[in-house]
Amino acid sequence: MIGNAVMLMFVGMSVVFVFLVLLSLAMSLLAYCTREHTRREEVALAEEDLARKQKKNKIINTGDIDTQTAVISAAVHAFRST
Repeated sequence: MIGNAVMLMFVGMSVVFVFLVLLSLAMSLLAYCTREHTRREEVALAEEDLARKQKKNKIINTGDIDTQTAVISAAVHAFRST
């Protein structure tokens, strides 16, 4: 009885181990097959991020802090008065 339990335990553990190895191989194969698409997507995202940062720097660098404060204050005043 104990021998059957131990055998069943090892069979179950072996099945899980084989499944995990096959899953790992499948994921590696998928990563290998899609590496070119992933590289193009990363380049596009990097270019978009760079463009966004450049646009943000242009927005921040337009005008001094006093002008920006006055504009924000006027906008808040206009919003509250409506």
